[in-house]
Amino acid sequence: MYNDFFGLKETPFTISPDPRYLFMSERHRDALAHLLYGIGEGGGFVLLTGEVGTGKTTVCRCLLEQLPQKVRLAYILNPKLNSVELMATMCDELGIEYAKGENSLKTFTDLLSNYLLQAHANGLNTVLMIDEAQNLSVDVLEQIRLLTNLETNQKKLLQIILIGQPELQELLAKKELRQLAQRITARYHLRPLSLVESKAYLEHRLRIAGVNRPIFTNKAVQQIHKASQGVPRLINVISDRALLGAFSENQHKVNDKTVLKAADEVLGRKSSHSVATQKSARSWTQWLPVAVLLPVLLLAWYGFQQYQNRQAAEKQQLLVEQAAERQQLKQQLEAAQKEMQNKLNELTPEKMAKEFWNRQSWDRNGMLASQNLLALWGLKFVPYQSGDACQFALNYGLECDRGTADWSFLQKLNRPVSLKFQAGTTGSFWGVLTALNAEQVTLQFGANKVEIAKEKLNPIWTGEYQLFWKKPLGMTESINLWNRGSAVNWLLSSIETIDGAAPKTSQYNSAVQAWVTSFQENHGLIADGVVGKHTVMMINNLTVENIPQLSLQATAGGR
Repeated sequence: MYNDFFGLKETPFTISPDPRYLFMSERHRDALAHLLYGIGEGGGFVLLTGEVGTGKTTVCRCLLEQLPQKVRLAYILNPKLNSVELMATMCDELGIEYAKGENSLKTFTDLLSNYLLQAHANGLNTVLMIDEAQNLSVDVLEQIRLLTNLETNQKKLLQIILIGQPELQELLAKKELRQLAQRITARYHLRPLSLVESKAYLEHRLRIAGVNRPIFTNKAVQQIHKASQGVPRLINVISDRALLGAFSENQHKVNDKTVLKAADEVLGRKSSHSVATQKSARSWTQWLPVAVLLPVLLLAWYGFQQYQNRQAAEKQQLLVEQAAERQQLKQQLEAAQKEMQNKLNELTPEKMAKEFWNRQSWDRNGMLASQNLLALWGLKFVPYQSGDACQFALNYGLECDRGTADWSFLQKLNRPVSLKFQAGTTGSFWGVLTALNAEQVTLQFGANKVEIAKEKLNPIWTGEYQLFWKKPLGMTESINLWNRGSAVNWLLSSIETIDGAAPKTSQYNSAVQAWVTSFQENHGLIADGVVGKHTVMMINNLTVENIPQLSLQATAGGR
């Protein structure tokens, strides 16, 4: 209804989970990192909780898009099941066949055990993820715990992720579930957005919907955050109603008063106007006895009527004058908006993209970006001839890392990366980040080199990246406590290179884990003591020669 009025291509604040509107705050990225850690860990439970509407489902969808190829996932959305129904649902999710009408818990347990052993033999990880887990009964949770007893000498065969509302933490605190609680290896509580993140969230959704100018005033943003308490779902509902309210009042900017009215309607609160109306009604009923003075009141009414007529005439004249002023202001506003739009058109994503590519073919699938990125490793990758870039890199001992990040995280990794950009309505394309500093970056688009401020890229960078890294010999997904072998030998050698000495051991013991945890803290990683891909990259940056790294020096010029 209001899209044309505000210049929107589509409605920006719906509660449907459109992946194009995905906004990953620092909190959401931390939550996703915990889930990815849970999938890569050697067993146990991972717990993600959060209030209704804080974005737990958003994190789950993002996780599903980033699942490693070696992971087999059973995702249960409706946990109101008994133990047999739960096991049957797991079999359905994993494609395990069973007899129609089967209701034996032992039969399902045997089927799952055989499947998990076969999956492990094939190098696959199996993960059970349960959403709305606060609805699980104690008996079903105990059955889930028993599933984690399926293990080999080295690792658990099933990893379990529980996602739910804060009541899930209270449920797991019960005495009869203490054995399960002790097996939780990672916990994360997803909190609502901060005021700064709420503002960024609003701007992000408006930008995806086609508007780059601010529509909500600063006070309106503060009021939205206050009313929603930073819960994304409530932000959507209140913002949508506020835009409708501004549209009905012919306001091209949403102010705090409009937001307050919208919040009252959405949250079912009584506005000050309705309260005043109720008080007025009560006062009127108290003065009903005055009707006995009707003759006197009739005379007073006549004089009052004359007064009202004069007031109405003056009010009509004032309305005419105000209408003229509004028309003049409207014309001035339209002229200012037109001027602003002309300036914005100079910086549209489409124009920026065309300037980047300088008449070259746009890299829609990242093949040319992979060519430039692999060239930094001294490898000649020929797009459309060498096959998939990640598969090609495996032949030379390199692994692919894909995900979403921000500038701060990329600077920590200090690696050249391929970045995915969204050029308005013309589609997506890729480029290689080769240098960055606090304010600007250097990008390689085909043969075209571009230096540009970060803030100008933010509206078109999707947050997606891809890079290549060298995995230590013998490492699978990660290096964990009590591991042995060539990957641990690499780690000990790296520690000696960095510090001049290493713990005297051939095992990943507690002393080695303490060093890794300290290293992770010093380099801005999750300090979990597990050597994953990002920890390996940062260690290699310090120990291996000829590793491609970002240039962190300030570049000259810039746009």
